[in-house]
Amino acid sequence: MTRILASLVVVSMMSASATADCNSCCGHWETVETTVMCPQQVPETRTVCVTDYRCEQRTRTWNVCKKVPVCETKTQTYTVCVPQCKTRTETYCVKVPYQEQMTQEYTVCVPYQEQMTGTRTVRKTVMEQKEVPYTVSVPYQEQMTGTRTVRKTVMDQKEVTYTVSVPYQEQMTGTRKVAKRVAVQKTRTVTVNQGHWETVADPCNPCCTCKKWVCCPVTKECPYTCYETVCEEVPYTYCVTKHRCEQRTKTVCCPRVVCEEVPYTYCVTKHRCEQKTRTVCCPRVVCEQVPYTYCVTKMRQETKTRTCCVTKYRTEQRSREVQYTEMIPEQRTREYQVTRYETVQEQKSQDYTVRVPVKSEKEITVMVTKMVPQTVSKLVWKADAPACGAAGNACGGNACGGSACGAAACDSCCN
Repeated sequence: MTRILASLVVVSMMSASATADCNSCCGHWETVETTVMCPQQVPETRTVCVTDYRCEQRTRTWNVCKKVPVCETKTQTYTVCVPQCKTRTETYCVKVPYQEQMTQEYTVCVPYQEQMTGTRTVRKTVMEQKEVPYTVSVPYQEQMTGTRTVRKTVMDQKEVTYTVSVPYQEQMTGTRKVAKRVAVQKTRTVTVNQGHWETVADPCNPCCTCKKWVCCPVTKECPYTCYETVCEEVPYTYCVTKHRCEQRTKTVCCPRVVCEEVPYTYCVTKHRCEQKTRTVCCPRVVCEQVPYTYCVTKMRQETKTRTCCVTKYRTEQRSREVQYTEMIPEQRTREYQVTRYETVQEQKSQDYTVRVPVKSEKEITVMVTKMVPQTVSKLVWKADAPACGAAGNACGGNACGGSACGAAACDSCCN
């Protein structure tokens, strides 16, 4: 709408300027009112469908299983081990030591001298016989005495103290815990449903009737008997085998090694120098084998005997009485309470709210664009026909057709 009005104003201004420039043209401008359709936002009321929700109270019924306790008395057979003291005779073996004399053989190496004969090479010079004195070392045997250490074994008698563990029986008293079942009276709160059935009209069909369960819970105190386990201290007597240590002595043969100096005789080979003469032959040397005698010390083995003490053991059987405890099983019976639960069907009802959809019509106001007629004023050129067609001087001559109107200043209005 604003753009249309602006365009009309521009056209009016252009028409006014043209009028000023061409007052001498053949026509004039007139104001004419024109109806123009312009868009406009108009509020309009419309009817639409709307979904609403309303709350309805409904009732539903279901069955519930309920556990009801029921007490029962049962008899149980159980086995108890009762201790019983008994005596038995048992045989055991003991190793008893004793001394025994034994003869032992041993070997000794004894040295002795043995004379042996051998040969040796002697260098002789042959060519010239010459008596030359020389010294000769002549071996000879000399007997000598000495001492040597000999280890001998001597048996000594020795008193040895040892400890023996002697068993003995001792009677002792103790206590033990015995579990007993004691009956205890207790009460508990029990809820009992004492409801009843009622005949009511069916809400869906008033012509019919239906049965409805009316709950009536009643709470009451119910006594019952239960058994509790009580521990009791009971004294009893038992035998314990203990040991005491006793000191005893015995004679033991202990071997002892004694070192003794023993004299012995041995031969030693010595040399003495003797002056002799010999004939030397020059300048040739002759080798000759000459026999000679020498002594060698050898060892021979001799077997000897000796007596020594040896400790041996012999096995002896002995008997003793031993007390032991034997557990004897015994059958006993007892009564105890058992609680079992029975399943009872119970009907329950509950009220709940449901949102139900409901369709309805609603009037709302909306903005609608419509074309509205509007009157607008504008300038329209209107030609003067009588003035231009009557005289040639006005419009057909010098005014429009001549130099005055046919100039460039009147092109816009005449055309």
